[in-house]
Amino acid sequence: MCGAIKDGGGEGESTGIGALLRVFRAAAGTTLGRPILQREVADALHRSERWYRDLEGGVITRPLTRHELDTIGTLLGLDRVQRRALFLVSNGGGLSSPETQEPPRISDELRLLLDQQPFPAYVIDATWNVLAVNTSMAALFPWSTAPGANLMRWLLLSAEARDQHLHWEADAEVCVRMLRDAAVDRPHDPDLQQLISDSRQNPAVRDLWTRGAADFADHYDGHVLQMTLPLFDGQVTELVTHVLQPAGLPGCRMTILTQRAPQEPSGRQPVQAT
Repeated sequence: MCGAIKDGGGEGESTGIGALLRVFRAAAGTTLGRPILQREVADALHRSERWYRDLEGGVITRPLTRHELDTIGTLLGLDRVQRRALFLVSNGGGLSSPETQEPPRISDELRLLLDQQPFPAYVIDATWNVLAVNTSMAALFPWSTAPGANLMRWLLLSAEARDQHLHWEADAEVCVRMLRDAAVDRPHDPDLQQLISDSRQNPAVRDLWTRGAADFADHYDGHVLQMTLPLFDGQVTELVTHVLQPAGLPGCRMTILTQRAPQEPSGRQPVQAT
């Protein structure tokens, strides 16, 4: 999925600072209702227009300084996650190295916390592979107990997910934003790149990548899912995600799904998250 932001290449090539700058500059122009010219960014950086054109064109590859990143972020109106993505791309990704990390192991203490949750709960690794689920999660989402279960693959690629998510496209868009963020953080993670490549085979997912190239998300804490689940006889059920990061499992996340009262399928407007 890091193929969504490229410096003049085909799908699967690595991301580049120039490509991301072009994406952010175009998005800022759309927001402001007028194009943001390369000259404007160059002037803000106290650089020549040719220097900035070379930066966007991939000729200049050195990491940007903190001042340069802050100046660009302010001029283009980038939010916190977009600024983080720009920093990561400029510096070749984050500090984590998938080659040197040991496989995550669920401790007895974390297993105890998981099992004692009254709500569905699960633990995933940095590539959204399901490491553990509690009884409630297994009952609500039987797919999560299958060998090799992966949250992103299920939500983005399975017919079951499209049937159960009332607003599948909106939920998938959040997933794509998180995958895009992960791609700039871990550009050399082979498992992540395979997940990206596989998900892009779905035309609907590929369209989300094309439409939202400037959109990033580094978590889904507080996201509201409206679903119709067999366990609740097809009633509309709202699940709110609560994401925790176990200190003993860097890169992994524990998610608890709290349930709001089911709605009657009466055609009323869905309840909005407050």
